Amino acid sequence: MSIRPSPDVDGLATQAGPSKDERLDFLKQAIAFTEWTIRSFDTKAQISIAAFVLSMSPLWSILTSACPRAASSPLVAVLLVLLVVTILLFGYVIWPVTLAPAKLTGGWQTRGLFYVADPNQLSASQYTERLKDLTIEEELAAETLKLAYIREIKSRRFKTALKAVVVFYGWALVAFLLLRSC
Repeated sequence: MSIRPSPDVDGLATQAGPSKDERLDFLKQAIAFTEWTIRSFDTKAQISIAAFVLSMSPLWSILTSACPRAASSPLVAVLLVLLVVTILLFGYVIWPVTLAPAKLTGGWQTRGLFYVADPNQLSASQYTERLKDLTIEEELAAETLKLAYIREIKSRRFKTALKAVVVFYGWALVAFLLLRSC
């Protein structure tokens, strides 16, 4: 960031705001970081699904060794429902997020050049025409807000899936303790 000193009331130099190039660079970096975070939530969810499904095999072995008739127990039926729900919640993290652009940009009239809601409604010539009178800073700021919204949604979904994992393993422990004396 460039520093342009100007004297303040006390005669000390103060910093002026960032230049337009610095603001654009900041917005581009914010977009790149937010996109990376969104992709990392998707990757974490995929890895969590695989790890969670693989953890079921030893868990099933423990439950059937505690009680040979565990498969016919209502406790295990609830456990299986919790398993499916947890897997679906991790899958929901990966599911695309739909946007409500008007709410996200705080009333800014953006052209929607980064996030095109319906590409079938826009031809190449229309898109090119919109680029001619583009206000890049506002478009990048709007894109940053949209990506932050997507990141927040995916974060909330991932946290919900993690809570479901805790409930699943808590129920698995309860099922094991109750089925010990089968």
